[in-house]
Amino acid sequence: MLFFRKKKPYIQTSPEEWRRSWEELFPPECRHVPVTIGEKTYDAFVLVGHNAMMLQDGLLMEAEFFDVCEHFQDAGYHVIWLMRCTQDIYNGYLKRKSVSENGAKMTWDWKSPTTNFGRWSTDNQHISIILQIEELPEEGPEGCTKKILQRVTWAESDDPERMIPRRTMIYTVNVPDTPPELVRWLNGESLSKFQD
Repeated sequence: MLFFRKKKPYIQTSPEEWRRSWEELFPPECRHVPVTIGEKTYDAFVLVGHNAMMLQDGLLMEAEFFDVCEHFQDAGYHVIWLMRCTQDIYNGYLKRKSVSENGAKMTWDWKSPTTNFGRWSTDNQHISIILQIEELPEEGPEGCTKKILQRVTWAESDDPERMIPRRTMIYTVNVPDTPPELVRWLNGESLSKFQD
């Protein structure tokens, strides 16, 4: 008789608690800032300088993603979309396929792609997608020196027209790779300062 060990459920903080912990890295006047163009208004979770940061729990892309990005871009902002992917990694939807020798670059297999966001973001240069690949420490992101972030540089499949499950790869780099580096970047520091 075969026995299968049941996989332990993955427990992480609530999406609201997770968002709040990232927002609290910034002054109150930078949080939930409405940006209006014509008749439409969207709130940036964080608005610092020319950067509008959105926070999303998981990789699942809502239809509104592109509308929100275009809205902030039309208002003159660079959009930074931080996505917590820890549950996607735990459940096997996002698998690390390779890591460069120095750990600066990673290749990921995206099991169930929901949009061609990597190619779209790379082409227009006014959006950056940051993946949170490990959980925050208990004390939160402030002062966290653990390398838990990866920035998407490209995503592709072997069909140029669409993202195909199990044949879609995401490429990332480790700049910025810690919460303090992300904060410094939003506050105007160049990404080149974080590279080894």
